[in-house]
Amino acid sequence: MQLIEAVNKDEAEGPVKESLEAIEGEMGFVPNGMAVAANSPASLKMMFAMDEALGQGELNFTQREMIALAVSQANNCRYCLSAHSEFCSMATDLEPTDIIRARLCEADDPKDQSMLDLAVAIVENRGELPENQLANARDNGLSDSIIIEVISNVISAMYGNYINHVAKTDIDWPLCRMDL
Repeated sequence: MQLIEAVNKDEAEGPVKESLEAIEGEMGFVPNGMAVAANSPASLKMMFAMDEALGQGELNFTQREMIALAVSQANNCRYCLSAHSEFCSMATDLEPTDIIRARLCEADDPKDQSMLDLAVAIVENRGELPENQLANARDNGLSDSIIIEVISNVISAMYGNYINHVAKTDIDWPLCRMDL
């Protein structure tokens, strides 16, 4: 049972209504995760601002989605795994096996692998990384700029993970298995 209700677009007002209508126009519906975040106009605005800012960074959409998958798997967030798996199916060149591999923190490209290793280490160690983690990331081609972007993408993914964990958001995406 969902513990925090999703905001109904038709009952919303002002900027929240405009945001939810924009989401619906872009995606064809308002995902429950975003509608739950809309309970706080500031939080919904933050969600959009993070996504927009990260979209202008050095990491491409596929890499950001790979991070979201790895982080959501590490955090056991079924809602976000289901949503991001669908985003990947619709808007990236990732095949279903690549989506599963990203969830398992696996990538063919050494730079992407280092990015995923860093993202999952941040989650698992609560940001307190082993001393060699940054050296390994740099050795595998991650600049300090990309390292900071990985951290920012982890935070963005965790933001969604935690909202959906606390709210027990009803999953309105094709359901993703947790066990791999």
